[in-house]
Amino acid sequence: MEEYWNKEWSNNKIDEYIKYIRPDFTPRFFEIFSKYNIKNVCDAACGFGTYSIMLNNRGFEVSGFDIAENSVNLTKNMLKHFKLPNDDYKTCSITDISFKDEAFDAVVAHAVIDHLSKKSACTALNELYRITKQGGLIYLSFDCLEEDDLNLAHEILEDGSFLYTDKSRDGLLFNHYTNEDIEKLLLGKQQIYFNTTKRGDREVILKK
Repeated sequence: MEEYWNKEWSNNKIDEYIKYIRPDFTPRFFEIFSKYNIKNVCDAACGFGTYSIMLNNRGFEVSGFDIAENSVNLTKNMLKHFKLPNDDYKTCSITDISFKDEAFDAVVAHAVIDHLSKKSACTALNELYRITKQGGLIYLSFDCLEEDDLNLAHEILEDGSFLYTDKSRDGLLFNHYTNEDIEKLLLGKQQIYFNTTKRGDREVILKK
């Protein structure tokens, strides 16, 4: 997976990504973060920094990490472009996060868990809990299943994950979660928010 994501984020030219940034957009779950007096947030698997930028613009202190060094560099460059702090970003796996225990008031993992095997997803969830303070929040989102997800060439692994062989996604792992799958993964966790977007993605906030 590291190889796939390093390739995905190999273009460090921020001009290619700025057009996707919506500085004035405020996700609904930010209101919940504010309600719970969240101050510092970890952007887990930060991609090209979309959530890092939005969180910074709403006054949160933001750190982050990604398995791909190219992603971390891209995020830091994006933050620098917008004159935002970028000094606390690490290269590490979500299954072995380099931040200390209970380092953050909240963690954001947008469309991350569904790109892991079922076993790794459980490990990742434990790691997200580990770096979150007691009483803190963990935001997760799960992508809907689209036509391309089914039609592009892929292998089906033992746990039901799709491993793509199509050139456009070669090496990408995708695990579609139904609502029942999400409930099973989060069994025993305290859920304070569940939302299905117009697109069909699911958002969950857990309280530690």
